[in-house]
Amino acid sequence: MPPPAQSPVPSASPSVGLVLPQPPALPPPPTEKRGFLTDFGTWWNKSVADFNAKMKEQQSTLEDLNKQSAAATKEAMKNAADAMVRLPSSRVIEIHEVCATAGNGAPDCGPAVTNACRAKGFNSGQPVDISTVEKCTVSLWMSGQAQARDCPVETVVLRAACQ
Repeated sequence: MPPPAQSPVPSASPSVGLVLPQPPALPPPPTEKRGFLTDFGTWWNKSVADFNAKMKEQQSTLEDLNKQSAAATKEAMKNAADAMVRLPSSRVIEIHEVCATAGNGAPDCGPAVTNACRAKGFNSGQPVDISTVEKCTVSLWMSGQAQARDCPVETVVLRAACQ
C-alpha cells in the first residue's frame, strides 16, 4: 500500500501578519486622600522617629560624659594616693586639754597640744579647734551677781593635728 499522500502545510512565519494585542493601560495610581487622620499619622511617625534619634544622641552623649567622669575620677584618685604618700603621717585627734596662761595673759596652747600628741604616740602637733569660756560657780550665776573678776577665763584645746 502506498503511503498516504501528505498534504502540504503552509509554513507561517510568526512575524508575518500577526499583530499582538497591546496590554490594557494601567489606571493611574489613585491620588492620596489627605485628611486629619492621614496628617496625624504622618506627624506621629515623624515625631517618633525624631524622638528616637534624639534619645540615641543623648545616650551617646551620656556615655561620653560617663567615660570622661570615670577617667577624671581615676586620675583624681591616683593624685590623691600620690599626695598621701608624700604627706608625713599626721592625724587630727580630739582632746580636752586646758591651755596654760602666758606671761602676757594670752592662752599658750602649744605645750598642751604637744603633751596630748605625745601621749597618742606622735612627736608634735598644732591646735585645730580651741574654745574659750568663763568659769563661774553656779551660785554666782543664779544670784545674778557674776562679774568678770569673779569668773576666770579658761581656754581649752578640743582638736589637734598631730604629726
